[in-house]
Amino acid sequence: MSNMNKYASILVAAYLGFFTATASAIMTVNCSTDTAKNHMFLSDTEVSSCVASGVGNINGNTRTDDFLTSGGTAAGYVAAGSGNFVDFDKDNFGNSSGTWSITAAVDAIGFKFGTGNNPDEWFVFDLISGVTGGDWDFVNVFDRGGGLSHIQLYNKSTSIPEPSLIGLLAMGILGLAIARRRALKVS
Repeated sequence: MSNMNKYASILVAAYLGFFTATASAIMTVNCSTDTAKNHMFLSDTEVSSCVASGVGNINGNTRTDDFLTSGGTAAGYVAAGSGNFVDFDKDNFGNSSGTWSITAAVDAIGFKFGTGNNPDEWFVFDLISGVTGGDWDFVNVFDRGGGLSHIQLYNKSTSIPEPSLIGLLAMGILGLAIARRRALKVS
């Protein structure tokens, strides 16, 4: 094998090794539509998507939880308790990171951050089934506050299916038939 072929083989092997490592690398899920605003990241091995983010409070109360009242309830989410977290790093710019954990499997997890004199912010992620912990990163663009206040958990509600239109129609016709039969017996 010539030196040229040997170097070409090494180059191709290095390229394929880099491509394979890059393809299997852990990606992050960003929760905010605008990176010029505060936002946070979780690993795609923990969450499948960002459900919503906003300003205000998340607390599990259907009347005052800003996620639930801004569309979370309409999307089928209900409160499911709270989770545990540890702040393990906060830099001079208000960015912070840490770990989170929950004791039971849930469908979604919300993080609420205090942001100094600005309104508090929250971020809700859909969890991958069976995940009960992981790491979080908060990017504080405005350099105010930045501490994680609490974690709120959510489940998708399982609604009871309503009777079908045909079933209701059949019950109505049956009721009319019974009423007519009783009326004929009386006369």
